[in-house]
Amino acid sequence: MFAGDQDRERAAATLQEHYVRGRLTLDELSYRTGRVFSARSRADIRTALAGLPLLPSAFGFSDQGRAFARVAARGAMLFFFSVLYAIFNLLLLLVFTATMLIHGASGATLVGFLLVWLIPTYLLSRLWRRKAK
Repeated sequence: MFAGDQDRERAAATLQEHYVRGRLTLDELSYRTGRVFSARSRADIRTALAGLPLLPSAFGFSDQGRAFARVAARGAMLFFFSVLYAIFNLLLLLVFTATMLIHGASGATLVGFLLVWLIPTYLLSRLWRRKAK
């Protein structure tokens, strides 16, 4: 199977990690890196990595960790704003009820309360529909 640029870059990063950990000399690193970047197939890349122990893919773990953290942060944010919205609705209902009992129903009051309720509702609905990146 042919090797792609990502395969070569991943193999070069693996070689650099082995060099940092002291498993390769600078000459071995430059020789093997040259073989990796001139590799046409994945088999050529495997031969350049031959004799080295397998490393866990730190890049894969960090990407998964970042994705999990992003999803968790978004979930926490949505939960926080949803609770805040529920409290806001209860307070608005109490104020609306008190206003209707004290002053009675007028068109301006009803429109005012409707606008005060619609703006946060619209903003929260946009937050809910936004795609996680």
